[in-house]
Amino acid sequence: MAHLGCAAAAGYAVLKAAWASGSAVGVRDTAAFEDFLAQLGGPMIALWGTVLLALLAGVILQSLVQPWGRRVPRRLRASLAWMGFATMTPIGLGRLGQTVANVIAGNSDPLLTPAVYIYVYACFVVLGLSFAATAWRTRNPEAEPASPRARSRSALSLPPQSHP
Repeated sequence: MAHLGCAAAAGYAVLKAAWASGSAVGVRDTAAFEDFLAQLGGPMIALWGTVLLALLAGVILQSLVQPWGRRVPRRLRASLAWMGFATMTPIGLGRLGQTVANVIAGNSDPLLTPAVYIYVYACFVVLGLSFAATAWRTRNPEAEPASPRARSRSALSLPPQSHP
């Protein structure tokens, strides 16, 4: 689940990075889009800032399943994941439902295509649910799967078997 959430966060980050690099994919009105970005503090904040947040989401997810994450207290990592779930899932579901309802009703947004909204909010839902599933599945630190390296070390340290 952590990897699925990272894929969703990466998908969102790729779209925002494309826009920050000058792409107009899914943008219906470039001038209005640039005005919108200016209201949010410009492309540096509105686009690159959200790319960094998406990368942070991936780090939080990976910290729950990778051995290096154990350097940070579990409670902090899990709390961040649950906050990610509580933030991303309702926003994603609500806006996804709103977008689909608008498409069915024939109301289109003048700024972006419906496909962009569906893509972004589907990423939010997948990311939010991945936060919850990963936090839930890793709630017992003893049950966390060992890294392949740790498994091979423990296999090497087994006492030799005596043959009858």
